[in-house]
Amino acid sequence: MKFTFVFLFVLVNGCLLFGQSTFTGSVIDVSTGLSVPDVEIIAFPNHLITNTDAKGNFTFQRISFPFTIQVRHIGYKEELKTIQREDIQPYIITLTPVSIPLSEINILEDLAQERKNPVSFSSISAVTISTDLGDRPLPEILENTAGLYASRDGGGSGDASVMIRGFGQENIAVLLNGVPINGAENGLVYWNNWIGLTEAAGSIQIQKGIGASKVAMNSVGGTINIVTKKQSMHKSALFSYNLTDYGNQKATFIYNSGQLKNGSSVSLLVSRTTGQGYIDATYVNGWAYYLNINKQLTKKQYLSFTMLGGPEKHGQRNLKLSKEEIDHFGYKYNKDWGSLNGELKNTSENFYHKPFISLNHFYTPDINTTIANSVYFSPGWGGGKWSDSFIYGPGIFDFRNASGQLDWDSIYQYNRANQSTFVLDNGDTVSGFSKLVQTDFLANHLWAGWVTNIEKEFNPDTKLITGLHYRYFSSTLTEKVSDLLGGQFYIDDYSWSLAGVAGRNQIKKPGDIIRMQNGALLHQINVFVQLEKKTEKANLFLAGTISNSTQSRHDVYNYPDDKWSAKVNKSGFDLKGGINYNFSATQNLYVNGGYFSKVPYFKFIFGNFTNVPVQNIQNEKVTTFETGYGFKNEKVNIIANAYYTLWQDVSFLSNEYIQLENNQMTRAMVNGLDATHIGIEFQANYKFNDKINTGAFLSLGNWKWSNDVEARLFDDNDQLVDTVQVYAKGLYVGGQPQFQSGIFLNTIVLDFFHIKYDIRYNTRNYAMFDPTQRTTKDDNTQSLLLPSWFVSNIRLQIPLNLFQNEMLIYANCNNLFNTHYILKGEDGSTHDMDTFRGFWSFGRTIDVGFKLNF
Repeated sequence: MKFTFVFLFVLVNGCLLFGQSTFTGSVIDVSTGLSVPDVEIIAFPNHLITNTDAKGNFTFQRISFPFTIQVRHIGYKEELKTIQREDIQPYIITLTPVSIPLSEINILEDLAQERKNPVSFSSISAVTISTDLGDRPLPEILENTAGLYASRDGGGSGDASVMIRGFGQENIAVLLNGVPINGAENGLVYWNNWIGLTEAAGSIQIQKGIGASKVAMNSVGGTINIVTKKQSMHKSALFSYNLTDYGNQKATFIYNSGQLKNGSSVSLLVSRTTGQGYIDATYVNGWAYYLNINKQLTKKQYLSFTMLGGPEKHGQRNLKLSKEEIDHFGYKYNKDWGSLNGELKNTSENFYHKPFISLNHFYTPDINTTIANSVYFSPGWGGGKWSDSFIYGPGIFDFRNASGQLDWDSIYQYNRANQSTFVLDNGDTVSGFSKLVQTDFLANHLWAGWVTNIEKEFNPDTKLITGLHYRYFSSTLTEKVSDLLGGQFYIDDYSWSLAGVAGRNQIKKPGDIIRMQNGALLHQINVFVQLEKKTEKANLFLAGTISNSTQSRHDVYNYPDDKWSAKVNKSGFDLKGGINYNFSATQNLYVNGGYFSKVPYFKFIFGNFTNVPVQNIQNEKVTTFETGYGFKNEKVNIIANAYYTLWQDVSFLSNEYIQLENNQMTRAMVNGLDATHIGIEFQANYKFNDKINTGAFLSLGNWKWSNDVEARLFDDNDQLVDTVQVYAKGLYVGGQPQFQSGIFLNTIVLDFFHIKYDIRYNTRNYAMFDPTQRTTKDDNTQSLLLPSWFVSNIRLQIPLNLFQNEMLIYANCNNLFNTHYILKGEDGSTHDMDTFRGFWSFGRTIDVGFKLNF
């Protein structure tokens, strides 16, 4: 009923829109000629508000002539312009810098600029994020980027992954306002922890290859730089609401104080997300908040405080599915849950809260020097549901009913009927204990760090940037009993502990720790320097970074009397450089290259799951080169590039952070792999006029593993069960289609009805190889090649004025033709669909919503 009401609301309001026009323009810095993003523009007398996008362009969707615009942005002189005629488009606005220039405020963010930085990049605006994303996780807004693949994987709210040029998230730098937010232990990004970024993001820039960041050491595939919204110079508020056809809904309120008399400004965001989810048992209940306070201290100093977070709980689908299960139970099937007393009970649930707090200070002691400092603090607490079985008894996933769901009644009966006895270490004999319990896997941590940048301009053509990034990280991983599932207590026999029982109580009740109590302590520091040189036609940069990491592990479960490991100290470095040459007003050519020696993540250094570090583990080495060509005029924007990356001494862990389905499954810890990634990318846009523009993208990769290695196999209790030879040489890298292409069309019909349509084609998508299934030298069969697919989306937007307030009504239809395809998965023993396990896509989904500015 709610969905029908909102949809009718969208249609009925379309009749209010005739008699007004669209007005477009751009904003540039008069001193540099470069575009200025995130500029706030207010149109009077109707008080309409918009912002420039990442390329400095802006649009008023519904406006009547004549009107006056007020242009205000920190670091620039305010401008007032009166627009008399409709034919003066696009309208160019020039801003004059005052006090601290915007470029100096942005030096921490490491954003690339067209025809300047010799890297491949693309940008997504705040408007696109807020209207096109809907209920999808944040990475999916990047899906029309050449060489990038985003997927929802299990289908839970925020459960997503992204790959660039065949490299996974742990080898992609994800930055928030220039600060890395990849996990220090493992490099992963849990997007559900950053649910607040969806509304707080002012822009997202994807930099492929070496990127422009000076603090990111893991940008093998590329960098995703998320920049939060800048301060609004005018008092305003916004309310938005989004509703999907499967019941998920989000309500958001944003308040901007505008610039106050004391020179400060405040922005506040609060949002609420609830729903049952598209996939069975993937319910969501979450909040998000964002607070930004800015203060111009003096003409030379500026202060910015940011806090954001998103406490949430959502059901998950972690167990991969077979084609047989999909055919029998359907595409929404989730075998992680069952029904108990008429209520849903899931074994896979995530609950977490990770605030992020930062304080940035910018200082310009003279016209040629800028000093920027950022301190940040980010705790995290929560975890996910897990389970544990006594000794080698049946696991929780072994109890299923005819409908394919977990049979909770049988699990309770199994525990209640247990007649076994057990002799404790103290000699007592006990009975009535549960042989299977549900637990909470808790992962609490604390990040804190400091980033400093010093930028010195020796002359108009030469600039030196130097600084450092220090990061502190500590974590504690524990497993606690949460539900005895019918028994009176549980027993931890400590058979998996290196110390044995060691006098500890073996009787466990809800809230008691079992099996795991360990964590990490890391100190990381990067020192960087970058030299930039420009001539009339060329921009050159050379950069280097030296890094040092001190890592130690604590483990109370295995070492109750001496929990700390020895400290492991490792150093790395990177060298990179490039040149961009503008050989005409419309054309440019760039070349870049780099060599990285990257310190392995904590999870690989302590890859034995004990306090004994892995011996002789090597730094990962990356050698990369890229060249690209760009053409841009008023109508056409073309970017083409080719890249080569040699990746050596790679480590990875299979089945990471998911509970294994049965006692026969293992996790494989692999070290020393090599891979070669070669590819070409092409992206083009063509603007017919102010109402029609279209574009296309294409990426073709050839990514292969190039050697055989040894792997250690661990069971679900982190016990080493075997060491095997893995024959991976010649296998294609899986997880991302090696051929991707797409076409989009944006048009305005009847001067008010905005339509966006895109279609993508993906092929050469290989299953990820399972090290445990590649132990035979004669087995040189490629991993399963997954079926190719087309997928289309259509988006409708209707801007209008409601009682002198700007309003936008929109509707999105994702997967228009209801195509079901395989996102990704793991190859099986026979390398065909019979033994493949993976995740299939969502079908057609629709969401509608509105945004009201007032």
